[in-house]
Amino acid sequence: MKSLMKKTIQTGLAFGLLVSLGAAEAAHAAVKSHEYGNVLISQAGRKNNTLPVTFRHWSHRGKYTCRLCHVDLEFSQLANGTGITEDDNKNGMYCGACHNGKEAFALETCTRCHPKDAQHEQELEQQAKREFQALKKTLPPSTYGNKIDWMKAEEDGIITPKDFLQGVSLRRSDKMVNTREEPRTPALPGLPNIIFSHAKHVVWNGCGMCHPDTFALESGKTNITMKEITEGKFCGRCHGTIAFALNDCTRCHSKPVLNPGP
Repeated sequence: MKSLMKKTIQTGLAFGLLVSLGAAEAAHAAVKSHEYGNVLISQAGRKNNTLPVTFRHWSHRGKYTCRLCHVDLEFSQLANGTGITEDDNKNGMYCGACHNGKEAFALETCTRCHPKDAQHEQELEQQAKREFQALKKTLPPSTYGNKIDWMKAEEDGIITPKDFLQGVSLRRSDKMVNTREEPRTPALPGLPNIIFSHAKHVVWNGCGMCHPDTFALESGKTNITMKEITEGKFCGRCHGTIAFALNDCTRCHSKPVLNPGP
């Protein structure tokens, strides 16, 4: 009888997790693949009637690492947390570090990012949608989010994200390598164990995007819950917004439980 009750409780807990994830991911699931990861940037110091710029992460992910933008260029990981101004860009900061006519198209071609009016905004959206669909056909598929497996694309050499920008970045030491995989046990019994791969994250994020602000340096010292992740904390700072979506459970819960219990 106790065994039956235990199994019933475990099943209920697992179902509760799925319901919680489903509710938390409802907004993300409704987002179309070409819109996943898009951020609306309000322009600091501009008139309120100026239309925001849509920053599309997918158009940058295959070209640059996350670390290059969020550490070297000091872009905040929070939407509109950077406070970008036109003068900043002209002085070679933020977008202006690349959009100089050499690394990427120049700032003078303003209307490639800044919509002139509502009609132009729709035209930019449709153009971006076409470009995304063309890109998507060249990359490995995934189930959720952009429906692109960016990690596999990098592993297979289809994309080679740039991690250094002359005049901005400092050369990284080749000795800073971490290929350790860390198993984590889920709080809910019966779920597949979590395998966290440093090697896969170091490629995109380096160390500084995660440590020490988001995660303690010592393994196991950061108490993480699924609820907090769905609220955008810890892993949820990237997963569910930019990196693969949280409803892609088996990407993290990937190791079978050896002894799930009676």
